[in-house]
Amino acid sequence: MSQRYTLLLRLEGPMQSWGYRSRFDYRDTALEPTRSGVIGLICAAMGIARGEDISRFDAIRMGVRIDREGRLERDYHTARDVMKADGSKGGTVVSYRDYLADASFTVGLQSEDLGLLEHICEKLCNPTWTLFLGRKAFPLAVPPIVDSSNSIKPGTLEDHLLVDKANHRVILEMPDGERTQHDWPLCFSKRRFKPRVLHTRFTTEGNPK
Repeated sequence: MSQRYTLLLRLEGPMQSWGYRSRFDYRDTALEPTRSGVIGLICAAMGIARGEDISRFDAIRMGVRIDREGRLERDYHTARDVMKADGSKGGTVVSYRDYLADASFTVGLQSEDLGLLEHICEKLCNPTWTLFLGRKAFPLAVPPIVDSSNSIKPGTLEDHLLVDKANHRVILEMPDGERTQHDWPLCFSKRRFKPRVLHTRFTTEGNPK
């Protein structure tokens, strides 16, 4: 079996939003970073435009440890004189947007392609475009790479996300998981996604080593 490596990121900020079911006047958020949101963050760091090929990231397996759950909050926006589909002038539209306040996550990216992980790490330390946590108005409170000299470690997501002794929830991509989430990006410009299968564990279940 080929050697597997895991790149660890820290995603923390006053506000975050990881929508994957948003429709029209309501924009939701998942309770942890989505795959599309994390790949979008990486694309911004690497200067990859919305219409460019992102299949290079398909070989990455992702996991998230929820270090601090945060609070689910809801904001609302109003827009006046919104244009209708037929081109006529409309009235006022109220839209609702959910976000997480004061949450903190450790994201693991597992791959056998060490060069890809090294390139991602390098660009997250020196991003091409501004990085944000799901929405452009939500900046990171800390750099995503805490220690650039020790962020890529040999081993799997389980080796590094389940080692915390606190009672933290961990979301892992697994083929036999108990739920699916439609947030695997295929093309950002055409908003094409496919489902991924997820499994939930808790760090108190024990260190897999």
